[in-house]
Amino acid sequence: MLNYISIKPDLIDRQIVETDEYYWSRKLDGHFVKIVKSGKDFHFYTKSGRAIELPNIKIKNTDFDGEFLGELVLGDGKSCTNAEVSAAIAANAKDLQVFVFAAKHTEGILSIAKFLNLKIEGENISKINWYKATSRSELKQAFESEVAANAEGIVALTESGFVYKLKPIQTIDLVIVGYSLNIGENAGQLRDILLGVIDKDLNVTIVARTSAGINNSNADVLLNQFSKLNVKSNYTEVSSIKTAFVFIKPQLVAQCTCLDIQAENASGPIFKAVLSYSEKEGFSFIKDGQSVAVASLVFQNLRTDKLANADHAGWNQLKPFLNENENETVAPTLLPSSIEMKEVYTKDGKNGQAVRKLLLIKTNKEQTGKFPSYINFYTDYSPGRKSPLDTDIFMHQTLAEAKIKFAALKEENIKKGWEKVI
Repeated sequence: MLNYISIKPDLIDRQIVETDEYYWSRKLDGHFVKIVKSGKDFHFYTKSGRAIELPNIKIKNTDFDGEFLGELVLGDGKSCTNAEVSAAIAANAKDLQVFVFAAKHTEGILSIAKFLNLKIEGENISKINWYKATSRSELKQAFESEVAANAEGIVALTESGFVYKLKPIQTIDLVIVGYSLNIGENAGQLRDILLGVIDKDLNVTIVARTSAGINNSNADVLLNQFSKLNVKSNYTEVSSIKTAFVFIKPQLVAQCTCLDIQAENASGPIFKAVLSYSEKEGFSFIKDGQSVAVASLVFQNLRTDKLANADHAGWNQLKPFLNENENETVAPTLLPSSIEMKEVYTKDGKNGQAVRKLLLIKTNKEQTGKFPSYINFYTDYSPGRKSPLDTDIFMHQTLAEAKIKFAALKEENIKKGWEKVI
């Protein structure tokens, strides 16, 4: 597949490489489809590699040996949505069309010049129209013209292989469910916020986290608001600097902007945590549910005029991007984690028995892209402290790295007087 770079249209002059020649096409909002030739037969696959049947798409004549990459849409694709295409696939709709935008052989993606000379004939399949531009200003004009005609945006590419996705900036309202703090030189300052959408049952599905838009002018005010709403959670989400998020009552709605929203990646549909909330228990993990990936999410401000409910910060904003095919929305089965190393030490003191525990686990979930391979947990319980229980979490990709950290934690925290019990 092509690797797209999503950019803000007003930054075309700064973020698109300067060259003498560009090609652009209208962006279609459908489903990515890969077409693989096997002898005289052609087979269709989704982005995640799942085979699908498209009996009304027939390729009659091509001498090309390789793969076609295209967008599966309804009709001319100018007004359909991803969700509508999902329903059409399930119903085997006859007006499904494939617009091929690239081709791939053993040496990689064909150059645009070679692709333009490629012939594809058949029923309900054709090549997408690529138009030439000689400057970035022409690309900007093309973008503005297509958006004015209700297009989702444009895709632009260069002969050297850069591929850009230009779409209007979108605004979404999300409920704030947590925050993380900086470490090191800026320790204690607001770092990230964790955001989600809320349904009619007041369950929250995690959508994204971001630090973009948090700055010197708003960080202290936001942190002051957040810290008054802290609640418990039996679910842990980790920030961009590998610290755990502090969860807060789902009361605040954040207005955010983004460049793109996608419900599927190369591994298939996107799943994230779904959490229930109660005043007594705080957040509790329910399951992994269908969610989205958001490109270039930026926090703008708090919407004090909106409530954290399904109408103001709910799924209605994301429904057009979701895949409604039930066969594609079953969360993958996750293997349980396993313990690699575990040591527990105790020490008697005037306030009672203190406990320090070191635990190294293998998650067995790294293939999901959401978990590291190994995690070190360090727990320090001291009944005499104002905050008796302290914990630290450290994530690692290799067992060797994890064992080194385990040994370092032991050397740093287990001194004379501590007795090993496990």
